[in-house]
Amino acid sequence: MLKYGQKIEVKIDKIITGGDGIAKYENIVVMVPYAVPKDKLLVEITEIKRNYARGKIVSILSPSPNRIVPPCPIHYTLTSNPCFYCGGCDFQMIKYEKQLEFKTKIVQDFFDVPIKSILPAPNPFGYRNKVQMPIGGSSKKVFMGFFHPQSHRIVDVRNCLLETQLANKIISSVRDLINEYKIQPYNEDANRGVLRHIILRQSMAFNEVMLIFVSKTNFISNLREITGKITKKFPEIVSIYHNINFQRTNVIFGDKSFKIFGKDTIREKIGNVVFEISPTSFFQVNTAQAAKLYDVIKNFANLKGTENIIDVYSGCGGITLYLAPYCKSIKGIEEVASAVADAIRNARINNIRNTYFIRGNADYTLRKMDFTKYNIVILDPPRAGCSEDVIKVLLRLKPQKIIYTSCNPATLARDVKILSQSYKINEIQPVDMFPQTSHIECVVSLVCIS
Repeated sequence: MLKYGQKIEVKIDKIITGGDGIAKYENIVVMVPYAVPKDKLLVEITEIKRNYARGKIVSILSPSPNRIVPPCPIHYTLTSNPCFYCGGCDFQMIKYEKQLEFKTKIVQDFFDVPIKSILPAPNPFGYRNKVQMPIGGSSKKVFMGFFHPQSHRIVDVRNCLLETQLANKIISSVRDLINEYKIQPYNEDANRGVLRHIILRQSMAFNEVMLIFVSKTNFISNLREITGKITKKFPEIVSIYHNINFQRTNVIFGDKSFKIFGKDTIREKIGNVVFEISPTSFFQVNTAQAAKLYDVIKNFANLKGTENIIDVYSGCGGITLYLAPYCKSIKGIEEVASAVADAIRNARINNIRNTYFIRGNADYTLRKMDFTKYNIVILDPPRAGCSEDVIKVLLRLKPQKIIYTSCNPATLARDVKILSQSYKINEIQPVDMFPQTSHIECVVSLVCIS
């Protein structure tokens, strides 16, 4: 029987969804963060549940041949400060080609049918077009970075390898200016202070940058001076906003955003579609891989130009607008009003006239649809997956084809299993949207059989 604090020797068998390595010790599953298959480890037990235990690496007795030294100096290693290593990445200790192999296996474990190998990213570093950094420290010394795993302790990050060089330079200069003007950071525990987050959004296609300062207060001292200095140093910055979030919450953005410099939006391009991105718009963080993801959806749909499509959870219309030139019509359903407004605006910018966007709850809106007019349903729900009502409507109305995109293999497999009452899996294609992390995007093509 395992005990808290007990040290045991294990060999890691595989990695599971969420990124932990797993091993068995006396028929008990032991989950170990930052472990690599074929590692032989000395592990200290930190948590015991009825069906499994968790542990942390004490020492690596024999490293996996697939283990490497993480290129990031603040990624977890055995010599890391136990309270201050970054929680942004969890796979940098694995060779990239092996990351792809392990991610493919993670998805395969959820399905009985063969899946395709995950599509690799052309750039496994420097791919993110969005940076969200919480602010910590004090007015004497402000730091910016990411949270330590499973905590709200901010790790000061000076050069994130997942961000572009330009983004890192801009963030570094912003940090220096915040310190120069001694702007007080927000203290989450005391619910006091001023500056909460810095968000940077970058267009890979047009090399435009938007900065957003999120504060707890209506006023940020010297923000005009900071704006003048940072835009003079970096002409790529074409838009700066001040967002106000009064709430005591983990949600980053508040309801009010005020432009203080430049353009209302920045532009990005996926395929032939140009998107205008506002401060709070959702947009895929890996532009290059978003194009691959949308191509997978298009190819699974096998469009001939005669199809009428419903895109459920359509967000700001990324998939909807990308598919529009290849079908007769496509209707997006989205609950968030600002996302619908973004989608409509982007359709107008691209002169796309065969798209329609409905603001509404998917459960309620789908029940009112006449499915005899539609051939294909696209699903791209949040991590929690589709609601029971959406699944029930699809099983009752039985569109010819469903293409389900998910960032969570577990909820994807759950929903596909329920849909298998009337559908069979045609193809499954994972896409590596987030290299150096355990996150996986996956597309499943389902065909109606009853």
